[in-house]
Amino acid sequence: MNSRGIQILAAAVCLTACLSASAGVKTITFENRDNCLEITNGTARLVIIPGAGGRVLHYSLDGGPDFYASGCQIDIGPELDYPPNHPALWSGPYAVEILGPLSVKLTSPEDGATGLQLIKVIEMDKEGAGVTVRATMKNISEKDVAYCLWDRTMTNADYGFFPLNPDSRFKARWSMRRGEPGSWRYDGENPSSPRVQIVGDLLVTVPGKKMEKVAADSMAGWIAGFMDGWLYIKRFPVESDGDYADGGNSVEFWVNDRGTMTEIEPLSPKVTLKPGETYTFHERWDLRRVDVEINSAEDIPKLLPYVKKMGKPLAP
Repeated sequence: MNSRGIQILAAAVCLTACLSASAGVKTITFENRDNCLEITNGTARLVIIPGAGGRVLHYSLDGGPDFYASGCQIDIGPELDYPPNHPALWSGPYAVEILGPLSVKLTSPEDGATGLQLIKVIEMDKEGAGVTVRATMKNISEKDVAYCLWDRTMTNADYGFFPLNPDSRFKARWSMRRGEPGSWRYDGENPSSPRVQIVGDLLVTVPGKKMEKVAADSMAGWIAGFMDGWLYIKRFPVESDGDYADGGNSVEFWVNDRGTMTEIEPLSPKVTLKPGETYTFHERWDLRRVDVEINSAEDIPKLLPYVKKMGKPLAP
């Protein structure tokens, strides 16, 4: 090996050692928030705030931009059932247990209003940006309760997209939330939005102003977002006979008033839990830099080969 080759090898060994040394779980101050948890494998980075609902505040890879706007929170639904207020689950202090070099367990206080306690186990892969999330709801009451788990991930995505169901229950194959709080419903007959385009078998949300929530009964088990060369995907199991009680939808997008934040929302079925019973919703997240130019919804299918490479469907 020549001297140039030795120098390159030495640099690679040094970089690997530095990355290994930086990997793990530690407590940090993040954006003026104390007692946050950082999980990193040396290239990917998650930041979690246990004291405010166990929310994931930050997700990035290779020093790139934070894909999250206000973070990821696992909530309960269905939204159309209007669950009682549950601040203990949404923003309460979660207990922390370090399970391994790249994994943590977060446990909420018990919430009397809903009869639930939430437990989240978050584990980062040793390489890349892959993350496994197992969210569990436990019935801590003395009577049966019925809810779903509702992932609400607030992102900086310019575009959002998911596959449509060829055998959809909706005439349009997708639906739009209409009405006012307290009387919301999903219209799958004549949904329409300037921010939604159907490209082949994909629903694509495009940049623009505020958009009412759009959704579908997708059976593909994934939902994705794209931002400035970064592709983000969530995979999750879909149950063919599950009770998707939020208007029949398994996936939803919502955009804030300024059109600057896209909320990516996979949902579990609604399940009934007897006292002491639990239900777990399993997700896989991934984030990757892709060399694809996206200028319109028509370009989004170019991302599908990368989606395929970024994981397989999760079994129910």
